[in-house]
Amino acid sequence: MSDSEEPTVTFVFKRDQGGAAANGGSLHMYAPKRKAAANGGSSSNNNNSCPPFTPRRVENHQSEQQTDEKTRARITMRTSVTDAEAEDEVTANNSCSTAYNKSPPTPSRFQRQVSSPHIDLDGSWSGTSPTSSFKNIDDSQRSQEDVNLPLYYRLTNQRWHEIGHEEYPLCATNDFDLMVEQLTAVLAARLTELLTYRLNKDRRMKQSNGEEYDGGSSMLDFLKLDLEFGNYVLEDEIMDSLREYVACIGRLHNNVGFHSFEHATHVFLSMNKLLSMVTSADDLNVVAKRRLSAQDIASSAFGVQSRRSSTDCNDSVGDSDGHRRRAEHLSFRISEDPAIRFAMVFSALIHDVGHTGVPNSVLIEEEDELAILHNDVSVTEQNSLQLAFSLLQKEEFQLLKRCIGPTPEERKLFRKKVIGMVMVTDISDQERLQIVKSRWNAAFPPPEVNQKEKPQILEIKSAELKRAAKLRRFTMFTSEATALEFANERRSRRLGIRTSMDFSGMLIEAYRDSDQLQQHAVLETMMNVADVAHTMQSFNVFVKWNRRLFKEFFVARLHGRLSFDPSENWYENQIGFFSHYIIPLSQKMSKCGVFGSAGSVFEYFAKENRKRWTEEGEEISEQIIREVTEEVERERQQQQEE
Repeated sequence: MSDSEEPTVTFVFKRDQGGAAANGGSLHMYAPKRKAAANGGSSSNNNNSCPPFTPRRVENHQSEQQTDEKTRARITMRTSVTDAEAEDEVTANNSCSTAYNKSPPTPSRFQRQVSSPHIDLDGSWSGTSPTSSFKNIDDSQRSQEDVNLPLYYRLTNQRWHEIGHEEYPLCATNDFDLMVEQLTAVLAARLTELLTYRLNKDRRMKQSNGEEYDGGSSMLDFLKLDLEFGNYVLEDEIMDSLREYVACIGRLHNNVGFHSFEHATHVFLSMNKLLSMVTSADDLNVVAKRRLSAQDIASSAFGVQSRRSSTDCNDSVGDSDGHRRRAEHLSFRISEDPAIRFAMVFSALIHDVGHTGVPNSVLIEEEDELAILHNDVSVTEQNSLQLAFSLLQKEEFQLLKRCIGPTPEERKLFRKKVIGMVMVTDISDQERLQIVKSRWNAAFPPPEVNQKEKPQILEIKSAELKRAAKLRRFTMFTSEATALEFANERRSRRLGIRTSMDFSGMLIEAYRDSDQLQQHAVLETMMNVADVAHTMQSFNVFVKWNRRLFKEFFVARLHGRLSFDPSENWYENQIGFFSHYIIPLSQKMSKCGVFGSAGSVFEYFAKENRKRWTEEGEEISEQIIREVTEEVERERQQQQEE
């Protein structure tokens, strides 16, 4: 694992009574007991009634596909070349550019970047390699080390571009029970992180008020103490409710080609991986320790006594509060807010639940009841939100709902964040796309905007103008100077992404500070990236999901619900999608700076996939069209026989 992606939480493990590895640390992974049963796929009904979910074990399960050898060869060759080049470019401070970025972009005040990777005195890399999110160690060694770790940790420990290409139980699968287990493991870890954060917040608040902390907190209703290690874990009742909710969400997914429960699982695990890649306080601690260690080695090698005192060492390594504040600054508070992280994985879980397998435009043209219900606006996205939150409102999930948000205000913020993240996945809505683009440009202005002189913001000084503004009588000015002052003030605070106005004429600031605006823009980008993560991962992953998307369109065409033939220009359309949407989206991940030197990995794989599709896509497209046509015909014959 690379320095920039070490886990943000220290884990302590134990064995539960069922023999499954469980995490007794601040992030508890509850691995449910599994019973042997016959294999079966996910069910596809839209009923809100969910029978109790019983996990089972699937024997001899293998991953659907192995990582493409051609991609591996290209990555290995590219890495070795850039490493050699980097050794020749080591600067006086022992730092070099990130691989694949020989000339890294110059940081501006709108770009926040952690230190570039550098070559240590022993010749090893520190920092993040664009082709791997972890240490460059042998796969078998990594698997051996991970085999006894909790499922959450192992799922998070996958390389970005190889998500789903590991052995059981980390593999991509269409097995319903295994997907429920994977999703529950991650949600349980993220929820425990959130609860322990609130528990510590309650303790700090009481201590700051001079009160003695007696250990009492409403969070203890959802946590139990692991007496063996002295850490909190989720109550069994919460775990059961969480697992049941995930299973119900899975059953509400339709059996369509692309927007299925398998897609939700892939997007969910990709989002979880993205959150683990965000710069955190632990990453800064590691960087400080590595720098300190390198200086000590240099002092020892040359016989020079280090001039740093023990206080300096403590300041550079042990300043956890300072690292936490800097991590908040670098990540726009994403890395240090578990409520945001839980809302993001929850959004990924539910974002396509109930999808009917046809685009929003088709539902609107057909005057489908969903389109009528949601006023032709982001129909499938609003339907997904309605299904997910209606399910959470049911009596059997009230305890889980209070666990997610103990107070109405916390539940309101949670719903607001989830709604925003799910709605942003509707990339066919031109108005929404323009709003997202405007928000990004306001948060991270393009270079030409940075160079322009910003308008000076003037404060209203005259008492007369203040009274007029309050009464909304903006035309009753007794002097030309007062009117000019008002006009200048209005120009400096135009309505838009940052500012709105209520009926009284009072201006409302949408964001407390620029960090909050930038956080919103980054989270929207992360959600969009997770939704199309297959385009920025290995070529094998891209082709797999590209085939499933074509099948979904092909079936809709056969049923007369699609006006165009997806087999026409399929090859060319994918190149256009990469050029006009995927690659610009991937470049945002590097520009925002929250992923440090790992931000270039997304653009790298997007461009590699476009290049390979340009070279091999025509042949692959023909094969996909031929195989899907035959497969759908076989399925129709089987249905007729039944």
